[in-house]
Amino acid sequence: MDFNYEECTPRAQRGGQLYQLRVADLHPTQSGVGLDEVDTRAAAMRKKSRQELTAYLITHPVPIVIGNGNKFYLTDHHHLARALWDVAQGKNEAGIDAGNARVAVEVLYNWSVLKDYDFWKAMHDNAWVYLFDHTGGGPVRPDALPKHVKDLHNDPYRGLAWYVRTHFGYDKMAADFAEFQWAQFFRMRMILDNRVLRNQIDDTDILISRMSDEDRQAIIAEAVHLASSPEAAGLPGYVGRGS
Repeated sequence: MDFNYEECTPRAQRGGQLYQLRVADLHPTQSGVGLDEVDTRAAAMRKKSRQELTAYLITHPVPIVIGNGNKFYLTDHHHLARALWDVAQGKNEAGIDAGNARVAVEVLYNWSVLKDYDFWKAMHDNAWVYLFDHTGGGPVRPDALPKHVKDLHNDPYRGLAWYVRTHFGYDKMAADFAEFQWAQFFRMRMILDNRVLRNQIDDTDILISRMSDEDRQAIIAEAVHLASSPEAAGLPGYVGRGS
């Protein structure tokens, strides 16, 4: 697909204009995503015509920073990028594939002069890298981050945080790593599948969307209740209903 934008190169500068870039060239700045959210987004994208998908992606540009060997690091919209990559692996109404799947990007900074420690220090100072893995452990080394959006791991608690927000358990806020903060909050208080306790499954294999309706609704209701409790006060978007 083509947005009729200039292709992003390592020489691209911050300036407000949009570029286009292959999804395969994006480098993640976090280890995990909620695959429940990714799958929902991908299902919606598969039904869009090429014109509809192009319009959607233009209105949801991916912010990037260029640096550390002239790579393109996405600082947000990891779920969108992973969903688009998944769509490109199979049949879809827009007719995109892995070779031509592109996103519109906005260059936040061109830090191509920064490498290794200097680059990652600047990214960390600006809260543009999340150095905790998909199980909440860390900090991890930057070279442990996935090199491609297809390698982002499932964090079911990040998926749960998305479900809770869509059920009005908290408000969306422009706070650093807000939904990861909620994911960690739930991780410390909930077991999503008792098979974990029976040593039958790793929690990273859990998809809430594939549970029975009864189990899924029970988990979401419990999490929404926790989100409104005094324990959650101070988390971004806390609304406190029912506290």
